[in-house]
Amino acid sequence: MDFYLLVYKNTSDALKGEEEFKQRKIAHAVYPTPPQILGSCGISLRFTEMELEDVEKMIDSGAVYKALYKITKISIIKIKGFE
Repeated sequence: MDFYLLVYKNTSDALKGEEEFKQRKIAHAVYPTPPQILGSCGISLRFTEMELEDVEKMIDSGAVYKALYKITKISIIKIKGFE
């Protein structure tokens, strides 16, 4: 099953991100960042396509994050983010 990861630069940002997910009542799980995603914190927030629109609204309102990825069986696709 495909899913999405919101990746953070550091643990502090990830914890703030999780708090924002909770406040907005967006279903999620704390998930280890895959080793293929370099230069990121060791934890990410995992969610499904059903929550994608809400997460994008959160990002557009100024949420701090490093990148948004779609994870499939065969690939990791960067959707948006910073270098």
